[in-house]
Amino acid sequence: MFILGQTQLAKQQTSLVDTVIKSIPGLILVALVGYGAVQADGWMSANAKSVKSALSLNYVFIAILAGMLIRNTVGVPTVFEPGLKYSTIFTKTGIVIMGTKYTWASLVQVGAVSMVFIAVFLFGTVWVLFKFMPKFKLSDKLGGCLAAGFSICGVSATVATGPAIRAKGQEMAYAIAAILIFGLGMLFILPPIGKLIGLTDVEFGAWAGVAIVNSAQVLAAGFAFGEEAGLVAGIYNMGRVVLLPLVVLYIVMHVLGRESKEAGEINKTQFVMDKFPVFVLAFLALMALNTAGAFSPEELKTASKLMDYAFTLGFASIGLTTRFSDMKAAGKDGLILGFMVALIKAVLALAVIKLILPL
Repeated sequence: MFILGQTQLAKQQTSLVDTVIKSIPGLILVALVGYGAVQADGWMSANAKSVKSALSLNYVFIAILAGMLIRNTVGVPTVFEPGLKYSTIFTKTGIVIMGTKYTWASLVQVGAVSMVFIAVFLFGTVWVLFKFMPKFKLSDKLGGCLAAGFSICGVSATVATGPAIRAKGQEMAYAIAAILIFGLGMLFILPPIGKLIGLTDVEFGAWAGVAIVNSAQVLAAGFAFGEEAGLVAGIYNMGRVVLLPLVVLYIVMHVLGRESKEAGEINKTQFVMDKFPVFVLAFLALMALNTAGAFSPEELKTASKLMDYAFTLGFASIGLTTRFSDMKAAGKDGLILGFMVALIKAVLALAVIKLILPL
C-alpha cells in the first residue's frame, strides 16, 4: 500500500512538472505581450496623449488588442496554447490583491441599496431571458447557460450552471462564445460612451459592474475609463460574484423543475456552499487586513503594482485566446436573445444610476 501511494505521488509530481514545462512558452508570450502593452501605454502618454485620450487607450486595451491581432493574423502555434489557459487565474489573482485597495468603509459605501440594485438586475435578466426563450426556440439547457452567463459573471457562471442542468458541451461552449463576444463589444463601446455623456468614475464603475457580464471585461472597461472607475467596477463585480450561487440555484431549479421532480431533491444549502467562489474570501481577508492598517505604504504600493501585473497578464491572455472564427460559429438565435436582454439591462442600469442611485 505504501509503495502504491509513493508511485501515485510520483506520477502526480511528474504530471505537474510536465504541465509547468508545457506552459512556459505560452506564459512567456503572455508576458511579452503584456510588457509591450505597458511600454506602448507609456510611449503614448508621452508622445500621443490626445490620441490615447480620444480612443480611451491604455495598457488594458493595448494588451487585449495586441493579443487579438497576433491570434487572428499570424496565429499562435500549438506549443504556446497550454500557457494561454491561465487568464482566469491571473484576473482572479488581481481581484484578490485588489482587496488591499479597499477598507470596510469602502464596502459599506456600495451599501444595501446598491446590492438590491445588483440583485434586481441579475435575477431580472434571468427572468426576462427565460420569458423570451421560447420565441427563439432555444432548449431549456442552452437557455439556462445563456441566462447564467448574461446575468451574473459570464464564463464562471456558465461553467457552474452547465453541469448542474446537464447541458451539453456544445451548449456551454456556445453560451461562453456569445458572452465573450458581447463583453468584447461592450469593453470597447462603454468607456467612450461614458465619457461622451459625462459619467463620473463612480457612475461608470457601477455601470460597467452591472452592464458587462464577464469579470475580466468588467475590470478592463473600468480601468480603461480610469483608476477609480476600475476600483468601483471591482466592488460591484464582487457584489455580483457573491450572489453567483443564488442565481445559479435559481436557474437550476427553473430548468430541472420544468423537466422532472429533481428540483425538489436539491439540497439548497449545500448547493450554495459548493458554488460559493472561494477567491472572494481571500479578497475580503486582504480588505480586512488593510482596514486594520496591517500594510505599510510601501507594501500597498507593491501590491498595487502586483495587481496591475496580474491584470495585464490576464488581459493579454484573453486577447491571445480570442478567435474571430469562434464569433462567426456562435450562430445567431442565442446571440440575438442574449444581446437583446443584455442591452436592455445596460440601458436600464444606466438610467437607474443617473436618476435613482445616490452615487
